Parts: sequence; C-alpha cells; structure tokens
Amino acid sequence: MTRVLVAGVVSVRLSQQVPEFPVPLVSNQVVDGGLDVRLAGAGWSAATVARALGADVQLATYVGADPLGMVAEQGLRARGWYHRGIQVCAEQPRALVLYDAAGTRCGTTDLRAMWDLRYPVDVFGSLLDEQSTDVVLMASVGFTRPLIATTLARQVPIATDMQCVISADYPRKQDWLHAATIVSCSHEKLRDGPIEWVEALWHRFATPIVVIGCGADGALVATYEDRRIWHVGAPTPRGVRFVGGAGDTMLAAFVHQYFEHGDPVSALRHATLAAGWLVGGGPDYEFDLSAERLATLGARHGLPDARRER
Repeated sequence: MTRVLVAGVVSVRLSQQVPEFPVPLVSNQVVDGGLDVRLAGAGWSAATVARALGADVQLATYVGADPLGMVAEQGLRARGWYHRGIQVCAEQPRALVLYDAAGTRCGTTDLRAMWDLRYPVDVFGSLLDEQSTDVVLMASVGFTRPLIATTLARQVPIATDMQCVISADYPRKQDWLHAATIVSCSHEKLRDGPIEWVEALWHRFATPIVVIGCGADGALVATYEDRRIWHVGAPTPRGVRFVGGAGDTMLAAFVHQYFEHGDPVSALRHATLAAGWLVGGGPDYEFDLSAERLATLGARHGLPDARRER
C-alpha cells in the first residue's frame, strides 16, 4: 500500500450551471437545486482520489476560524482527517465555478492568506515519519514552501502541480520546480507549448517525470532518464459534465499507479481514465473508484492508447 502525505488547500466551492458563455445578465433568478456547495481544492481532491484508489493517506492543510471553516472542519472530521495535521487560519479558501452543459467552465479561486502562511515544519516532519511516507503530494502554494527542505532531507519524493503555469522561469514556482520528482501542469497557459515546457524543465531542473494535462486532447508524460515523451488519449466513458478537479484527479491517480507499479506510461493511461470518469459526474460527485473498479473500467472500455511523441 502506497503511503501518501498530501499537503494542499481545502476550499469551499460553490458551482452553478449556466445556459451559455458569455453568461447572460439576469438581475435575479431562482434555481431549485441548481447551486452545489462542497469541499474541493487540490488538497481535498488529491487526498480523496488517493484514498479511494487504496493509498494510506494523511493530510496537512488549514481550516479557517470563520463560518466556512466550520464547513471544512465537518468534512475533514467525516473523513477522519481532522487531526494534528490540520492547522487553523483566519479565513477558509473558497472558490466559485460557472459551467455549461458541454462542460466548459469559468472558475475563480480565492485562497485568502494561503500564500502568506507557513505550515509548521515540526508537525509536518512528524507526519512524514509516522507512516514512513512513500511520496508527498505537495501543492505549489505558499504555506508548503517550508516543507520542501524537510521532505527532501528525508529523501521522500515530491509530486507537485503547477496548475496553469506559464513557463519554467515563473518566479513564484521555482522552489517546487527545483525539488519535485514529478511535476504536473495544465497545457492551457504554457507560453511555448507542452514539448518546449518539458525541454525547459529537463534543461533547468532535470525533472525526472513531467505530466501535462491537455484537456480533450489527452495528456503527456515525459521521462528524463530516457528523454522520451508519450501522449495518452482522453477517455470519457460517461461523457463530459463537469471538469473541475480533473487535473488534481489525474495527478493523484498517476502518483498512486506509478508508486504501486513503477511504469509512468501505464500510470498515465490509468490516470486519464480516472480523470475521464470524474468529468462525467456532476459538481457534487466525489471520486469513489477503487483500484479494482478502475481496472474493471479499463477492461470494459479499454485503457486509452499511448503513442510515442519523441
């Protein structure tokens, strides 16, 4: 069983389906059952996915001392994650997502003070030691910055998501880029494209594994050791309804599969299937596929094809 320590943000997310983009101006409306509120964020999603797949998961995050923090606390307690790894901050991160029937979304995230907080290193170190952690899924957000050195000192690999990063020289992300064994990101805002992003990471950081989500075009995985880049398709066995959390799901599933079996291409084929299953659910769907159910899904629908890019 892979032992995963997740260090990331838990947010309270409000979502609403809209008829189209741009959103028509409506001064007032009533939508019976049309507003969904749930916990989300990279930390929550990664921990949820990894646990569902069978990993032993611990979570290091913050909850707010405000009313929204009470919502987060209740959700964490229900999962058995409200323990010494949970720190208290002034205000809970929150997010708002508008989406249409085709799955197109417009998201806004408000992290509040997450970039200014510094998670206590001694607490994190004790979490690392408690379960002989195999991998840390670490969000590239301010409060995790002090945790990089203590993770590396224990020779525990770091997997991190750059989200919608622009380039390899983006100043805010350098500490995580220098440290990570696995770097994931979205293709959406890459200044020079996915292949150039990989080559830049190889040149600057010798990043062992790079994963890039490309939406409907699938995903890429690049391995530094053999300088190979593979493309994997994007299966959507339930269609596309809500894409929020797809990137977090893909990375968490990739990490679990990779540390269980050691094959990055196979790991990405399973991870894109996991993300493709997620996007067929609504905004209130929580990823709940076990590794066995994911394997059954792959056998039934077929794992996505992988082809060599270079």
